[in-house]
Amino acid sequence: MFISDLIEPHHILLSILFLLLLYKVLAYFFIKNDMKIFDDIVVSSTKNPDGYKDKTMISNSFKEWWSFAISPVEEILIKSKISPNFLTLISFIVSFFTAYLYASGFIFFASIFILAGSSFDILDGRIARATKKVSSKGAFLDSCLDRLSEIVIMFGLFVYFFPSYFSYVIFLTICFSLLVSYVKAAAINLNLDSNIGIMQRPERVVYLGVGGIISSVLDYYSIEIFQINHFVLLASISIILIFSMISSIQRMYKSLGS
Repeated sequence: MFISDLIEPHHILLSILFLLLLYKVLAYFFIKNDMKIFDDIVVSSTKNPDGYKDKTMISNSFKEWWSFAISPVEEILIKSKISPNFLTLISFIVSFFTAYLYASGFIFFASIFILAGSSFDILDGRIARATKKVSSKGAFLDSCLDRLSEIVIMFGLFVYFFPSYFSYVIFLTICFSLLVSYVKAAAINLNLDSNIGIMQRPERVVYLGVGGIISSVLDYYSIEIFQINHFVLLASISIILIFSMISSIQRMYKSLGS
């Protein structure tokens, strides 16, 4: 077997799934007698003292497990005394590379990068809280670069699909993804409650990344659903658009009713 045979999409995908499953099994045996370790990590990964309680399109169990899964990386970064803002910048830089891969048609690798880059975005806030380096300026920088990262990544997809009609869907997805965040920011500024939304940034990242990976594997083997190339990716983006619209309405409705 040649090395080139080992880097085929399905081999990479199966390797990732195997490693994640192995990690989950080892993690289970590691914490089975001390759930307090797991609970402490989950609580530290979110601002909510009760952990993940949001009603979104990703299960809270998955969020809890992923928070625990990346905790060793968090510990290493804390010991290295790396700045949370530096991690924020890394995530932002990765978004440009991700956009380039999307625009060039490397959907599989771009999707992996978007999922990996989002982990840095999760870790910056966790490390800031763990090292007591939380600041208004840091939160402001993180929020701004998050929005810019989304624009950059979706622009890469816009370039890839242009001039097809689906490029208009990409444009609307950018608009409503930003609207979800804007409604929350406007509500907070006016002391209104808008902490709701089934399609928030983590959900958008996961749906786009996972959808892209599955779509690329199918495309590699010339498997077309409904005779549409990259149907799964198109469906994932459409889902993000539809439920971003719904999330915006949810937040506006809750803000007006608070």
